[in-house]
Formats: sequence, C-alpha cells, structure tokens
Amino acid sequence: MTFDPIFEQPDEFDVLTTGVPSVSPLQTMFAWASEHLRQTRPDGFEVQDIGHLAYDSLPADEREQAFDELLYTYWEASLSDEATLARAAELHTQREELRRLLGRFQDLAESSSPVPYALLADIARLSLPLMGSAS
Repeated sequence: MTFDPIFEQPDEFDVLTTGVPSVSPLQTMFAWASEHLRQTRPDGFEVQDIGHLAYDSLPADEREQAFDELLYTYWEASLSDEATLARAAELHTQREELRRLLGRFQDLAESSSPVPYALLADIARLSLPLMGSAS
C-alpha cells in the first residue's frame, strides 16, 4: 500500500482535532431542538417532539443518514437494555445468596458458635462484586 506523501504527516488541524468526537447532523439538530423546545415550551413537551423537530429540521439530503443513525441507536439501546437486565438478574441472585449466608452468619454469631472460614469466604466472594470492587 502506498500513501500520498501529503497525507503521511498530520497537519496542525489533524493534530488539534485528534480525539475530538465527530458530531452528526442529527446530534446537532437534536441538541438545538431540545434547547429550542425548553425555551419555547417551558411548561413541558414530549421527547418525541424533540426528535420530530430535529429530524424535520434536517436538510432533505441528510435525512436518510439520520434515519439510519436512529435505527442503529435504537439497536444499540436494545442490546444495552438486554445486558443491563441480565446483569440485574445476576446481581439479584447474588444478593439473595448473600442474604442467606449473612443470616447463617448471624445465627452462628448469636449462638456463640464458631463461624466456619468457608462461610466467611463465601460472604466475601459475594460481597465484593456487589459493592463494585471485585479485586
């Protein structure tokens, strides 16, 4: 593969814009529509109003790309929802098991019985991920 020498070295613009996220026309219009509706309808509006105003305000030649962006965003949100629900179910199961083990720990502690190391290890194993620190 060969490169055009003019593009081998980044120019000042390339250096300045490296890492700056690009913003689509739909994102720009969505932000504008949101602010516009907040100012013109202080009593409230529906989120669909923002989307309709943003989409309708786009030039016709940018609407197809915007529609594709909406479909892609919806798909990504659906996948994110599925992952979030699966994680919530997993955490619920872990919490239930932890409650059971803590109840057993409390019973042993109140009866002055020795607490098995394995019980403490299981409590720690379940507690750390639920607290957000699995290390």
